[in-house]
Amino acid sequence: MNYICSIILFYCFLLFSFYHLQAENNACANEQFQTIQLQNFEFRQQVESIINSNQSTHKINEDILEIPIAVHVLHLGEDSSVGSNISDLQIQEAIEKANSLWRNSFVTENSLSNDIKVEFCLAQYDPQGNPSTGIVRVNASSLPQYTETGIGYIEAVLQGIFGSDETQTKGLSDWNHSYVLNIWVVHKIAGGWGGYAFFPFGNNYPTDGVVITSNSMNKNSTTLAHELGHAMGLFHTFQGAENGCPANDLCFIQGDWICDTPPHKRSDCNNSACNNSADSILSFKNIMSYCSNRYIFTKEQKDRIRNTIFNSSRRALLQSTACSGIINAIPTTKQEKGLISIYPNPAQQEFMVEYPIKNNEAIQVHLLNIMGEVVFSTYLNSGLTHPIHLNHKLPIGIYNLQLKNKEAVIESTKIIIQ
Repeated sequence: MNYICSIILFYCFLLFSFYHLQAENNACANEQFQTIQLQNFEFRQQVESIINSNQSTHKINEDILEIPIAVHVLHLGEDSSVGSNISDLQIQEAIEKANSLWRNSFVTENSLSNDIKVEFCLAQYDPQGNPSTGIVRVNASSLPQYTETGIGYIEAVLQGIFGSDETQTKGLSDWNHSYVLNIWVVHKIAGGWGGYAFFPFGNNYPTDGVVITSNSMNKNSTTLAHELGHAMGLFHTFQGAENGCPANDLCFIQGDWICDTPPHKRSDCNNSACNNSADSILSFKNIMSYCSNRYIFTKEQKDRIRNTIFNSSRRALLQSTACSGIINAIPTTKQEKGLISIYPNPAQQEFMVEYPIKNNEAIQVHLLNIMGEVVFSTYLNSGLTHPIHLNHKLPIGIYNLQLKNKEAVIESTKIIIQ
């Protein structure tokens, strides 16, 4: 029994979300499966933990969050830019389109949408620190059933359609999931889907990431933006509509679990049988709907996305150096910014801060993690050099070092703790 079947038996569809890109009137079992997901205690607990997390996270930190991605093109042996082996330009244009939707810069009349302040960047360095385009190409045609049926997926298995083993297929090219969000471009998905994505809950599953067909990865499609929404914890706007209108009495735990996306059926894209308010457009034109010309993320979707990033496994991506590189982002010998110098950098529990401090001048040093939490603090004595000894082991990662004079930050820089 392959990994996909094991997922069916042991995890009850945990972590999966998917999207069907065929005609609007084609049958889609998506809502049935997500209903099953939400009946799973572990899955529901993970979703609720995001909702119950610090709801002011997005207000505390309104910085633009950079999510590094790696695109793995699993082609059928064609030359580059031919068939399923799509060109670098096509991939770059698809990412640019997704970013424009996430940053609310795609259409002129965009007052209904919100800038998520999240951007996706193609990795500029591979996990070994070598320069990279962030695009990897692998001939997957030798995998059983891949050429004929496409990558295997849970919905297809239930229908008796067996594609290539999902774990084996993705394993052909798979970067560390704490380093990048992996996107696999495939020629076909078993069952006829256009894409699907894992929810960011639980352990670092080998299949975590986004899958999208090669003909959906382009500048004219909103599929990538949609799937990235799933990857950051969003349901479809019509979630719960498998037996009629989605329940919405408790909007934060019913339907799509978002209160400012009015309930609607999958096919309701102009007039809603579930909600006749003017706000229905927030769902009809929502990126997480199946309607055409979609471009909207609501305010509460923005909140959910940012809370998910900060309070799930996705937060590790905020510390990644895939887009900047350790050498370019943080020199490994001595870093200078303004009057401050830190060395060695990277450091372990001891390092030196150089900064001129006058007598009777009260300067405090703070180390902040990626969440903006102070994890170490001490006062510096007068003089130029200041040895720092961390009194407890910090997790490996990038930290923001601040020098503060009373309540004002007078210098700040980055340090890597190994």
